[in-house]
Amino acid sequence: MELHTQHYKDDFDLDKELIPKLALSGEPEDRHLLWLSRPCGTYTLREWEVYLEGSHANKVWKFYHEQTKDPGLACALSIKEVQDGKVIGNIYPLDYGPHVERVKLLTCPIGKVAVLFEDGANITIPYQNQRQLMNELMPVHGSPKTMTELPENERELAIILKRERLKRSYHATNGDIKEYIDGLKKVPCVENSKRLGRLPLPLINRFPLKRSRNDESRS
Repeated sequence: MELHTQHYKDDFDLDKELIPKLALSGEPEDRHLLWLSRPCGTYTLREWEVYLEGSHANKVWKFYHEQTKDPGLACALSIKEVQDGKVIGNIYPLDYGPHVERVKLLTCPIGKVAVLFEDGANITIPYQNQRQLMNELMPVHGSPKTMTELPENERELAIILKRERLKRSYHATNGDIKEYIDGLKKVPCVENSKRLGRLPLPLINRFPLKRSRNDESRS
């Protein structure tokens, strides 16, 4: 899959590595992703994390609409399965700016943080007290290997995601992936984001195993 103009090509090679890994993770929510491509890089984000107010994914998704006004392409990816080393699923082009504004109205507060420590201990702590508790836990368990922010109300977030996905699917019509990509290549970058809302949805696509790179600001 090459969902970009030539300008985005090097960045997308790393997305092709991350997406198959998420498809094979065993976590259902890893199969629902939001993808953003800008002139200086790309982001592949778990959709549920984008809807957590103040999370890293939420800040990234909003930032380029609110602060930079960079032209870009945005899509929702719904992964179905992996066949013969290829990820199969649906691509739903998004109108990035309006989608950001909708996300801002639907975000859920973060309630807790799941921390995997150096010694293998997996402990969930309240979000509001995380700094104090981390200072107490690190001398015992070592440095954190991963930290996952979780919603205050899991049911509320699940309902929001279900409604958004049903709405997206209901309004979708089958499209031709080759025709779509060819159309992107012919239109200047600044115009691509304006066309997304008029494209046929969903676009069924296969892309090879390979990982997401995001630009230097992520390192």
